[in-house]
Amino acid sequence: MIDDGFVFLTAIVILCASLLAMERAFTVRLFTWFPPIVLIMFGAMLGYTLGIWEFTESVRATRESTRDLMIPMMLFLMSLKFSFTELKKLGVKTILLCLVSAATIVVGFVITHLLMRGFLGQESSQTFGVMAAGWTGGTQNFVAVKEALQVTDSAMSYTLLMGALCYSVWLVVVMAMKPHRQAINQKLGVETVADKAAYRVPEPERERIDASGLMSCLGISLLAASVSTSLGSKLASIGLSSAMLWTVILSTALGTLAAHTPLRKLPAAEEVSGVMLYIIVALIGAEVSLTAILDAPFYILSGFFILGLHGFAMIAAAKVLKIDIALAAIASVANIGSAPSATVVAATFEQRLIPTAILMSLLGSLLGSFLGLLTAQVLLRLS
Repeated sequence: MIDDGFVFLTAIVILCASLLAMERAFTVRLFTWFPPIVLIMFGAMLGYTLGIWEFTESVRATRESTRDLMIPMMLFLMSLKFSFTELKKLGVKTILLCLVSAATIVVGFVITHLLMRGFLGQESSQTFGVMAAGWTGGTQNFVAVKEALQVTDSAMSYTLLMGALCYSVWLVVVMAMKPHRQAINQKLGVETVADKAAYRVPEPERERIDASGLMSCLGISLLAASVSTSLGSKLASIGLSSAMLWTVILSTALGTLAAHTPLRKLPAAEEVSGVMLYIIVALIGAEVSLTAILDAPFYILSGFFILGLHGFAMIAAAKVLKIDIALAAIASVANIGSAPSATVVAATFEQRLIPTAILMSLLGSLLGSFLGLLTAQVLLRLS
């Protein structure tokens, strides 16, 4: 059993590296239906369930300090992709579709919580807010809102399982629509030709990654994290919410501003932030036992109910906007999942939709944290 903080962190990194290496080495359906980030979370949960590590003072301190440092660094680097100029290239109808996708998820969480709150835990208002952030913007928004609301991992256990299981099933359902794309579009009275403006979105330029680029990336993100953490602590000291909430907001804001400067092309930003995201997700899952799934039937039922409402709304939106059901599917996964998942779905339908999927994911990431915080506030007031 691991009881040392450094050894624990080593085990977490090895877990992430092993699953990512397996995805690259083996072409199996497992990695298509279940993205690596989901498997990493389940792997960390399995490690805790099997008793591979114990949360001693050393392990807990290492876990918390690593997580709290990486979150603002990751948010800053990921926010460098938020260029409003690029988002305009999606076209009005496609942007509306993305907004409808995010809005229906939020509404789904609110309706479901009102119906099911008698069967859920006392902290379900906050945990549903955290999951709403993840399902409207992606895992990075989930992480940001979880820390901003200071929700404990034990409180998140049931909702984490709901999110991972329901998301994986939803991904399978969406990808299974491909053979029926033409038939669905005919029933909706929509042509199977997605918004042509969306096809003209260029692939982002990639800078060569070297030691200098990596050091610049780490140095600038550490500086942004230090500034965000320092200012966040000062704002919290005068009674303006929690320090982590301000750290999340400030690091995201700094990255969004920097996205309109030459820092937007910072080499390795995507790779470094991706590594941080995998490690953070594993750290979150590392204190959740898979035995909780036996006690979480109402949470899992809630997750499928939310996705059901969202799915019907997206079909209606595709019909009203006269837009290809493939774009509706991609917009849904761009919210509920992440950019990698959205690109996989896009490639399943048509390779040329991949750039559109990336931009849809960026729009969701931009809104996710704020929608999650809004959902939590609405649920708390209604409760």
